[in-house]
Amino acid sequence: MKRCSRPGVCDITFGAITVKTSKMKHVITPFKTLAVSAVVLAGLASCEKGLPIKSNDKVFSTAAFKKNLQAALTGARGYQFVITQNGQVADTAEFGIATVGGTKSGLDLFINVASVTKTLTAATVVQYMLQKDVTIDSKIGPWLPASWAVHDTIKKLSFKQLMTHTSGIRGSATEWSSLMTTAASPITAPQSNAYSNINYALFRAILPKLHDSATFRQRELALPPADFQVWMSQEYIRLVNLHVLSKAGIPTRGCAPVTGKMTMMMTEGPYRLIGSDFGDWSNKCGGGGWVLTTMEMSRVIVYLTHSDSILSPEERALMDNNRLGWVARFPVTGGMAYGHDGALYVNRNKEEGLNGGDVGSQTLIIKLPAKVELALGINSIKDGWRDVYDIVAAAYNKSWINN
Repeated sequence: MKRCSRPGVCDITFGAITVKTSKMKHVITPFKTLAVSAVVLAGLASCEKGLPIKSNDKVFSTAAFKKNLQAALTGARGYQFVITQNGQVADTAEFGIATVGGTKSGLDLFINVASVTKTLTAATVVQYMLQKDVTIDSKIGPWLPASWAVHDTIKKLSFKQLMTHTSGIRGSATEWSSLMTTAASPITAPQSNAYSNINYALFRAILPKLHDSATFRQRELALPPADFQVWMSQEYIRLVNLHVLSKAGIPTRGCAPVTGKMTMMMTEGPYRLIGSDFGDWSNKCGGGGWVLTTMEMSRVIVYLTHSDSILSPEERALMDNNRLGWVARFPVTGGMAYGHDGALYVNRNKEEGLNGGDVGSQTLIIKLPAKVELALGINSIKDGWRDVYDIVAAAYNKSWINN
């Protein structure tokens, strides 16, 4: 909801958090500080009139951050991002197109957020860990469907191993058939860090049982297998809405396209402009697939960071300290950054792997020091993925200017 009190100054309401945006920079100084400053400056002036007083302190500039990001995203068919600071919208950008039909890029158009989904899943899971006598070291075996054939090596995996990609599971296919095959197969790969979408897609089965094991078992016994799978998918989506999105003031969302309001995966020049839709992920989401706007991604990262509405301080610490739902944690000016990116592509040039002529998109949510957050959607790919973390780190580090 947006309302303007005068041209250029608007209040944007994020649920219970109201933020003020303006193209002008405002500095609010307490009255007592002004009085003290006046006395000090008067004394200095009496000693050496005309002496310039400058601070060598550097401050973070959202305007510089925006400019640096835009310079790094040159070449994209379209992108959109939201910069927030102190829980408030500081600046936004919308550039280029969102579809091959020429729809303009927009903060309120929907995008498949891809692996940013993992942060939503993790934020839901950790809310059960202090309530259900489940810890990050608990084994997942008791929380998988009883009707599944589950290998002992899978049963002995911990929640932490799934949520930090150290399970030894490999693969990216997340349909129900793939999850069941994975559950029935022994783990033979090293249990070291190796990214796999299946790790998080398994929570499509685990979360509904964590929430209500009695109802889960009733549905498992009463429903045909295909119907039970649909029920688990729907329950997973309901629980993420309940525990994350609704607490950030976001309407009910899911993993299916929003008709008439979607971005597309596209090529970048010099390749011919072609695009592809995202498709329906309702029965394969968990590691990817949630459909949100860029502004809604911003609401998620703001509420995860600045509010206890979604996570308690203990749950936030559990998530951050163990990198649950954060695929990246790295140092930048002033501290550590925590983020998760997403990337999707469709092979259109018939060559193996991602190459020029394929279509794709990228997403990112990240929290940075100085109480700064960024939500980003890029609507196209060229001949490889952009390293969004390098882009953001460089843009952020160069945005500290002399006060």
